[in-house]
Amino acid sequence: MTMRMTCFALACAAMMSLPVSAQTLRQRTAAPPSSTVNMDLAVTDAVRSILSGQFDEGHIAMLQALGHQQAVAATCPGFSIDQQAFSNEFDLIYDGADGKPRSLSSAQRTELERKATLGIGMTFGAQVAISANDHVAFCRAATQERAGGKIAHLVWTK
Repeated sequence: MTMRMTCFALACAAMMSLPVSAQTLRQRTAAPPSSTVNMDLAVTDAVRSILSGQFDEGHIAMLQALGHQQAVAATCPGFSIDQQAFSNEFDLIYDGADGKPRSLSSAQRTELERKATLGIGMTFGAQVAISANDHVAFCRAATQERAGGKIAHLVWTK
């Protein structure tokens, strides 16, 4: 191990031994609302650029809804994913904008699934990062979202 690597390892170990409460960490990482909106918009643009061409806006919105709900279920108490509902929603990627099944080869189907999963994963990661900025507000918003009953592509358990 080089001297530089040894110093880095020691510095990491020292930092990990410092007591830092979750509250302190949240205070250090709290971002103003405008930056969380900017984060969400940037990821939405990135997801659209990756999925455009194979997915219409309805598909993209559905994939983002799935990623968001998974992030909420992973970070907020009282939320979980209904796996059957998730599977039913995900299967919409195989339909065209008209709601009818697309004619896809095995390779096209695999590519579609790969891109859809990437879009969900990008949204999931962004939403987890956004939740870290103000976890309480993120979970409160999700609770209000669920209670509002106007969620498209709902996959949370009831």
